[in-house]
Amino acid sequence: MIRFFWKYRYLNLATIFLSLLLCILSFDNFKVYFDSERIIELVDVDKDIIEKSIDDSNLLLVSVNISDTFSYQRALDISSALETIQANDNIHSVRSIFNERVLIGQSVLPISIKLLNLDNLVSFENSLIKIKNHHSNFITDNFQHLLFIVKCKNLDEELQKINILEFLDKQFSGIFTSEINITGQIKSEIYIKANVVKELIFFILISSLLCSLIIFYFTRNFKLVFISLLSIFISIIFSFTISNLLFGGIELIMIIIPAIIFIITISDFMHLLNIRNIWRLKYRLFRFQLIEIGRPVFLTSFTTAIGFLSFTFGSFTPLMRFGLITTLSIFISLFVITTLFALTVDSSILRRTNSDISLLVRINAMLSSLQPYRKFIYIFFMIFFCFGVVNFKVDNYLTDEINYRSKLYKEIKYFEENFGGIKPISLTLKNYKEDVKSYLDFLKTNDVNIDFVLNGKDSTLLKARIQDIGASESSELYTTLNKHALENNYEIDIGGIGYLFDQVSNDLTYEVLVGLFLAILLIGFIFVILNNFNFRYFWVSLIPNFIPLISCLGIMSIFGFYLSLSNAFIFAIVFGLIVDDSIHIISAYSINRQANKSVNKALAYCQENTFNAIIKTTIIIIVSLIPLLFSEFKSISQLAHVTILSAIIALVFDLLFLPILLRRYIM
Repeated sequence: MIRFFWKYRYLNLATIFLSLLLCILSFDNFKVYFDSERIIELVDVDKDIIEKSIDDSNLLLVSVNISDTFSYQRALDISSALETIQANDNIHSVRSIFNERVLIGQSVLPISIKLLNLDNLVSFENSLIKIKNHHSNFITDNFQHLLFIVKCKNLDEELQKINILEFLDKQFSGIFTSEINITGQIKSEIYIKANVVKELIFFILISSLLCSLIIFYFTRNFKLVFISLLSIFISIIFSFTISNLLFGGIELIMIIIPAIIFIITISDFMHLLNIRNIWRLKYRLFRFQLIEIGRPVFLTSFTTAIGFLSFTFGSFTPLMRFGLITTLSIFISLFVITTLFALTVDSSILRRTNSDISLLVRINAMLSSLQPYRKFIYIFFMIFFCFGVVNFKVDNYLTDEINYRSKLYKEIKYFEENFGGIKPISLTLKNYKEDVKSYLDFLKTNDVNIDFVLNGKDSTLLKARIQDIGASESSELYTTLNKHALENNYEIDIGGIGYLFDQVSNDLTYEVLVGLFLAILLIGFIFVILNNFNFRYFWVSLIPNFIPLISCLGIMSIFGFYLSLSNAFIFAIVFGLIVDDSIHIISAYSINRQANKSVNKALAYCQENTFNAIIKTTIIIIVSLIPLLFSEFKSISQLAHVTILSAIIALVFDLLFLPILLRRYIM
């Protein structure tokens, strides 16, 4: 393999750049998919739920704050404008206080009458009293906020969705002077798509700049800076191109792949540069470095890939695709790095690269000074470890992916506060023999807001919304509804996108965590196999990595952090990162012990060489991820928070506790 990369390095380079050119040309049809309904592809979900959703994906909630009094003339103007909106070819219907009907009578199929009467001023004023007593979902009790539920026709093209949003904003802005709030899957999709590409480009550029500065500080060589960044960009382009060819674009979850590639590429590259032995012939130098460092570098890539490959065995399609593309990205990055390194390897570069840097010396000295306090440090992190285990919480919210600082999140919270929520559910009542109006009152007491009722011959369909209170608490609500049906001898079918999300999201989160746990065990056994079935390597390799991971979870729990479908995979990324450092230390130690060096000399070699590389990679990773802390997307910002914190904890564990474990158990 070493000879292959050396002999065919120019051919490999040509292949890379030719493929890169083809990749760039294929980006014309590049798309970012935001299809939350792909969750319905799960095999264990009742497909009837889809039919009960009543086109939730095509619903838009529009709300305005009435700046003046809700007068009769004002109401007439709004009613006239609604007729224009209703006439749009892409709008199926608009429901509001202007066509809301109230149920009267005590029959199974009650009579309904229009709630708001615009026949004359007196009728209008009388209907306002009825509306206040009715507590309509379409207008607040103080008559200051109006809600319009716009049901769009099937909009296949993105341009159609953008046009309908602009049309609604223009029409409602012509009626009201206050700010217009619009939410719904269509709005979320357009908003996220528009911002994800901007953020992706912006953060890649900023992270690249910071990364370049740090790499130059450590290497004092522009060539190495260029090589490292080139490796990153090539790997990113290849990854997105493969996803585009296989799946017609990228899933929203794949926007963190550049950050993953950053971490993996920089880590591998800095370790390849961390050899002090100087050879006159470039091939001898290249060969020596790959023999010494190539094995742990490949092993780190392989173990990290295992973590992501575990996602491909799940049932959530976007996550499966993410796992596959990330796994391929890891090996693509390894191939690109090795090829470019074979072309640029030079003894003079390595001499400058490995020259002592005061920062590394100070950090290493600081960590060494903590040796007498190891027990206290261990107890400190174990407290957070226990806290993380005890406070292990899994929950999922529709807004998990949206940063609380974003405009979209603020709009959603506006609807939550004024109109009872944005999570759509539907209820189908069968054999219900009581007054439907009494059932509506029962729903209101449980914070279920009914938008409209469809009476059929054998059943009654209720279209409702609930607050985004989390999948766990929502499940308690569904239990209450089912219990009420059982106690009153009628049947209820609950459906809708919101219900579907709640039903499967927590199960999927646990599925991801189980896959990660199995991947961790597999990585431990790989260490055992590679070291002549010495099972001591299992504990030595996992203890300094597993404890920091759970300790990080404990620290994040203090700040209200919880595990969800949008961030569960983060721990696969983090574990892949922190286990890489352990692999390099253990590999360097094992190589030196196999060369008949004493335990002390082997550990001294690790401290003089491997520790510096680990400190370098940790610093570069932290600095590169700092811009991501301010991302508008929660999964990206949480990735940055968790990775930075875990990297620091792992560095302390690897440098303070791993040598002790090696000395005690690996003689």
